[in-house]
Amino acid sequence: GDFLKIIWSDYMKSFMKYLLLFCFSGYVYVCLELLFRQRSDITMMFCASICCIPMIVLNNQFTYEMDFLWQIIICTIFCTGIEWIFGILFNQDFHIWDYRNMPLTSPDYQVCLPFSLVWGLISTIAIPLMDYIDYTIFDYLSDTPPYYKIFGKTVSRFKKRR
Repeated sequence: GDFLKIIWSDYMKSFMKYLLLFCFSGYVYVCLELLFRQRSDITMMFCASICCIPMIVLNNQFTYEMDFLWQIIICTIFCTGIEWIFGILFNQDFHIWDYRNMPLTSPDYQVCLPFSLVWGLISTIAIPLMDYIDYTIFDYLSDTPPYYKIFGKTVSRFKKRR
């Protein structure tokens, strides 16, 4: 009885965490697109929502010791891959985005280096934001505040909660 309650409680907490972060990240991304492009598409909400998952999973899998630059690179590659898949599935007529006149574009015009770098910039902000939410709301490693290392040196650390 109690064992099943604990497992169910942990499962529900984890499910709710990922659902909240999934929705939050998609909403924030659409707001960014509306701010900078004055338009967005519902598929971009799902694209960005899927992209947030590695930002959470990285620290949960590799600890905070993983170099922050590697986290950014991995997230950038992952996000660019997800953008390419969404482009193939939903953007064949270029109604969501159009990279045909961008430099360093893939042969199908669905991804390009300049916007991959934008994914990197977004990842640089989103990784600590996702970690902050994970730490403060969902009690992930409650005794270890998130911190970030670059080339082995700690460059940023959240304050310990009381």
